[in-house]
Amino acid sequence: MDLRSGVKIYDNDWFIRHQLEPEEAADLLVHWNVTYVIAQSRWLPMQDSAVTSAVTAAQQARYAALDDLAFRRALAARGIAYIAVLNIGFDPVFAAAHPDLLPIDQHGQRAQREDWYIGLPPNRQANTDHKIGLLTRAVAELAPDGVHLGFVRWPGFWETWLAGDDPAGKPHYCFSAETLAAFTASTGIRLPTDDPAAALAEADYRAAWTAWKCQQTVSQIAAIRQAIAGVRPDLPIAINTLPFFRDEFEGAVETVFGQDIAALSPVVDIFEVMAYHQILRQPADWPGRIAADILGRSQSAAICTIQARALYLDGQHAGRGRATEITAEDFGACLDGIAASPVQGVCVFTFTDLLDMRDEAQGQEMLAHLRRFRL
Repeated sequence: MDLRSGVKIYDNDWFIRHQLEPEEAADLLVHWNVTYVIAQSRWLPMQDSAVTSAVTAAQQARYAALDDLAFRRALAARGIAYIAVLNIGFDPVFAAAHPDLLPIDQHGQRAQREDWYIGLPPNRQANTDHKIGLLTRAVAELAPDGVHLGFVRWPGFWETWLAGDDPAGKPHYCFSAETLAAFTASTGIRLPTDDPAAALAEADYRAAWTAWKCQQTVSQIAAIRQAIAGVRPDLPIAINTLPFFRDEFEGAVETVFGQDIAALSPVVDIFEVMAYHQILRQPADWPGRIAADILGRSQSAAICTIQARALYLDGQHAGRGRATEITAEDFGACLDGIAASPVQGVCVFTFTDLLDMRDEAQGQEMLAHLRRFRL
């Protein structure tokens, strides 16, 4: 699989709103130097997140004509790899139907939806079983070149963790009785019942708690991987990877979110690094640096995802100092930094954003940068 240059397709706007047919969309992607896509489908539909993905009632008639298999075949005919994507720990519909699965924070509060986000921990077996059912059917139908697992981590709205924030002021999950009992059963560590969260913050327990949380993430991915292998052996697995250096926020990428890159390497073939520099108020050379760091911690491949447009500017996100636009110069500088790095390739978030900008001067310049990437 050529991981040099990709796009995320997290909605159906290319077909519904832009009125492209599968062959036309595939031709456009070839012209843009795209070698792979990470795509949702009828079998694995996306729910709304920072991207409006759900199909509205007004769009249903056009959506009914969409043939995901025809799109997948059109891409294959042009040498573009198709990576099927499913969000695992983000599923507002499933969470609403199973509120008992929602995590508890260090203050004993059940998780509530924050903006669009609400997450499920990786040790919720009912959710994992549900996702395995969706994935095994989709893999059989779509015969993808790979599978991408989104939100395979412990919950937390990481996009709101900006430089200078106090990690202690963020919610840390999960301190439910069931999760703490599972930790004790696995490690033999009996926690004080009056304040287990405080105990787990202490050095005596913190390392064991962190290692256990990280292992739960590994175990969830391993279970999904094994199930998919029963349908199509040796299918590469990619995951969303948080764009934090290991020591940032007092090691939160492992202690809070449970993503230990080295521990994940045996079950992950491709680390897709969500290097959204505008969201995290980072410079244009940062995506290449953080992706290279994650690649260095792994024994797998890494790709670096960058934004095509500015996000998180309104509502609760307003006034946090984020740039209000991503210029063509900024986009090009991100690509240049990634091109000079050892990572296997770039991924643009999202295909729809590029389509929306393709007739504008800035968009045309951004696409010119993309077409030149690592040629």
